[in-house]
Amino acid sequence: MGLTSDLRFYFYQTPIKMNLGIQGLVGIIINELNRDPRNGDVYIFVSRSRKVIKLLHYKNYSFTLYIRKIYHGCFAYPYHNRETDAFYMDWPRFRRLLNGYGMI
Repeated sequence: MGLTSDLRFYFYQTPIKMNLGIQGLVGIIINELNRDPRNGDVYIFVSRSRKVIKLLHYKNYSFTLYIRKIYHGCFAYPYHNRETDAFYMDWPRFRRLLNGYGMI
């Protein structure tokens, strides 16, 4: 993966339909998060069952969409910062999530 610790990771708190592709996720980032999807941040989306996550990242003039699906347990939600009303993940939490340690 081209994801590193110098990136910022934002978790979209509302479960999404997993049939959404890059354009649908870009629409959520622009219209609901009021952010620029081309700013280099990584946006994390979760399915209703919390068994699938999608990561959207823009780099080198193109989007990359990563998908991770688990078959036992489900992904846990990250910490919610009430001051910014954002679910921000630092690199260690993000790695734990991808490696299965963020599951419940």
